[in-house]
Amino acid sequence: MITAMPGLTPVLKADCKLYFDGQHNRWVLKAPRQLIFPDRLTLMTLQACDGSCSGAQIARSLASFSELKNVTEYDVLDVLEEFERRGFISVLSA
Repeated sequence: MITAMPGLTPVLKADCKLYFDGQHNRWVLKAPRQLIFPDRLTLMTLQACDGSCSGAQIARSLASFSELKNVTEYDVLDVLEEFERRGFISVLSA
C-alpha cells in the first residue's frame, strides 16, 4: 500500500519495539513471536517511521544519505512495503 500511495505515513505498531541490544551490540526489532536483526537500510527506514513523515519523504531522505550507497527511493519504499505486509508497521493517512 505504501508503494502505491507513498503519501501515507508509516509508523511502528504499538506491539513492536525497535531497540539497541548492548549486550550483543546489535539492533533488534521485537514483535509478537518474532525477532529481527535489521541491516543498515532497514534500521534507518524503521527509525524514520515515527509518524511524522510520509513514505515518500522517508524514501527521498534516505536515498540521499551518502552512507547508503546505491540505495534508491524504490529500495526504501520496498522495505516499508515489506514491513507493512509483515505487520510491523501501519500507515496513517496524510
